[in-house]
Amino acid sequence: MKPSIERNLFEFIHDPSFIDWVLNPTAISDQVWEKYLRENPTRKKELERARFLIKGFARNEKSLSDKEVSEIWDKIEHSKNSGSARFLKLRKWSVAAGILLIIGLSGWFITRTNPKDSISIDYQSIAITSDPGTDIKLVFANHTQQTFTSKEVNLKYNQDGKLEAKTGKQVQTEELNKSTEIIQMNQLMVPRGKRSSIELADGTKLWLNSGSHAIYPVAFTGKSREIYIEGEGYLEVAHDALKPFFVVTDHIKVKVLGTKFDISAYKDDDHVSVVLLEGSVQASSPIEVQVMKPNQILNYQKLTKKSTLENTNVFEYVAWKDGWMLCNKEQIQSIIRKLSRYYDVKINYTDLRINSMTLTGKLDLKNNCEDVLKVICATAPLKFTILNNTISLIAKD
Repeated sequence: MKPSIERNLFEFIHDPSFIDWVLNPTAISDQVWEKYLRENPTRKKELERARFLIKGFARNEKSLSDKEVSEIWDKIEHSKNSGSARFLKLRKWSVAAGILLIIGLSGWFITRTNPKDSISIDYQSIAITSDPGTDIKLVFANHTQQTFTSKEVNLKYNQDGKLEAKTGKQVQTEELNKSTEIIQMNQLMVPRGKRSSIELADGTKLWLNSGSHAIYPVAFTGKSREIYIEGEGYLEVAHDALKPFFVVTDHIKVKVLGTKFDISAYKDDDHVSVVLLEGSVQASSPIEVQVMKPNQILNYQKLTKKSTLENTNVFEYVAWKDGWMLCNKEQIQSIIRKLSRYYDVKINYTDLRINSMTLTGKLDLKNNCEDVLKVICATAPLKFTILNNTISLIAKD
C-alpha cells in the first residue's frame, strides 16, 4: 500500500505497510516514507506518534519477523471489527485497544502487553527537544508543566504520586493510574547554569548536572526499573535484587541492582562515560558489554563505537554534585567546557598554546564563574577578559 496524503493517526496504525516499515525497515521502505514526509511535512507529528505507539508493542528493539508483524496486524484488525469498547475492559489488552487508550489519555503513557515483562521505550520519540530556556522545567505525563526559577531544585516523589519541593511545599499531586498496564512518564529538563536533584518513587536518588534531561516513570511497575538520561547524572540506586535498574542513553545502556555511579552523555561530547563508585554495573553498547568494578571509568567513543575500561579517581567525576571540581592534570580546554555548562557562560580562546595546559587542584563551584577563573589564572599562565557576556582566555607571554 502506497502512502496516502489523506491519512490520520488511526490510518497510520492500521496500515500494514507502515507497521512493516516501523518494525522491519529496509532501504526501499525508508526511501518511501522519507519521501512521504518531505511531501507531507504537516503529517510528521502523526507519523512519529504512530511509530512510537507501534514500537511500544515490540517485544524488543530488534525487527520483528513477518509472522510477528502479521500477528500484530491481525490483532489490530480483530479489535477494529469487534469494537474497541469491549477490548478496553479486558485485562489483557489487544494492540489496538492499548493504542486507543493512549490516544484517549493524550499524555506520555506507555502500554505493555504483559505488565510483568521489562519495558522497551523509544525515548527519542517522546523526549521534548525544544530549548528549555533559563528555568528548570518539569513536564508531567498529562503535558502540564511546572517551572522553577531558582538555581537548584530538589524534588521528591512519594508512592502516592505526590511531588514535593525542598521546602516541603506540594508542587503538584499526580493521581497514579492504578492500572498496571500503564506507565506515566515525566520529564525533568535542567538548563545550562542550573542543577536539580530528584528522589524517585523507589527511593533512588538522581542528581542532574547543567544542561541535562531525564525521562522517568512516576512509579516503577513490572520486573525492572528504567529511566533515560541525556547530559550528566549521578545516581544512588535503591537496591532491589528482583528489579534491576536500567539507565538508557542514546548510545549505551547501564544495568544495576543497587549502586552509586555517574553517567555523562551530552549530545555535544564525542564520548559517553560511566564512573562507578560502589557496587557493580553492566554497560552495554551496540557491539560489546562491559562489567565494571568500583573505582573504574568506562569511556565509550561515539565515532568508533568502542569503549575502554580503566581505574581512576572517581571523586574527580562526581564532585560537581557537591559544588566542587577536582582536577588532576586536567586539560584547560576540558575545564573550560565544564565551566561553560555549569555557569551557562561563553568562554573561548584563540591561542593554541592553551590546548597543552593542564591544571591540578580543587575549584569551588559555589563561587561565581569570575572568581573561579581568577583562581585558574593564579595557577596557570593565563588571564581573561569579559566583553559582551563573553569570557576570553589569553595565554600570558
